[in-house]
Amino acid sequence: MFKFLKGVVGGSGTGLKDLPYNIGEPYSTAWGSWVHYRGSFKDDGAPVSIFALTRSNANDGHLAAGRTGVKRLRTVRHPNILSFLYSTEAETFDGSTTKVTIYIVMNLDHRSF
Repeated sequence: MFKFLKGVVGGSGTGLKDLPYNIGEPYSTAWGSWVHYRGSFKDDGAPVSIFALTRSNANDGHLAAGRTGVKRLRTVRHPNILSFLYSTEAETFDGSTTKVTIYIVMNLDHRSF
């Protein structure tokens, strides 16, 4: 069993322990299967948005769509809204179930909200 998977699509990270961001409390709203968390840079505390998609089956269609979405986010840029910073995929074991989570970190321009 893997403790941490490589970053999504060649990934920009090596797992949660090396994530250069702090994951905070989730926002009360969600977008589909994704959970939106408050986050910050570990170095300077600047705010970021962290999105997480968790599934119990590594071959789940939602995870496949999430991986494809990460590929696209790396190339798409939209001024003054969101910009892709980082992604990683982690596998965790919580007693009897193994869960796979994709994390996407976005730089959020708060002026747009």
